[in-house]
Amino acid sequence: MSGTDFIVPARSWDEIGRITNRVREQFNLSLAPVFPVVDFIERVLDHHLGVLQFEVGDRTEMGNAEGLTDPSGEFLELREDVYYAALAGDGRAMFTAAHELGHFWLHRNVALARVSPAEEVKPFRRSEPQANQFAAELLMPRGFFRSSDTEQTVVDRHGVSYDAARNRLKFLRSRGMI
Repeated sequence: MSGTDFIVPARSWDEIGRITNRVREQFNLSLAPVFPVVDFIERVLDHHLGVLQFEVGDRTEMGNAEGLTDPSGEFLELREDVYYAALAGDGRAMFTAAHELGHFWLHRNVALARVSPAEEVKPFRRSEPQANQFAAELLMPRGFFRSSDTEQTVVDRHGVSYDAARNRLKFLRSRGMI
């Protein structure tokens, strides 16, 4: 998908958390603090299962788009610099890859309607917040968190960026989950 936001079927953040937990369980990754998102997309979903075609896109051709997911689910593409950064363990790039995986998992073959700037659509009905929640839940599952966690412990444990760690801690604390 592009940076454009779309209205999609409503999903609660808890539902998205359950989906990511099932993904981790199904592929025996429940206990892995760092989710191998690029390997999972490239080796498992593309090469092993053949459920999507993974592509590494040219930086010039993709421009500002760091990742794209075909709405029909046929392909997922990461810009080459994002791909290599994610392979090297860059937290922001891993979040981008997980975000695109969220579009694949949640928004494949669903009717999409663009969100106009004038529309006020709740986040749980919008494609971009849903994909962000999917990425956060997949990379930083709730079960790993403790009340004593800091941004640094989350970064160290899950290999994510400080921004992602900060946002995840804020979300979990605001909901009384830690």
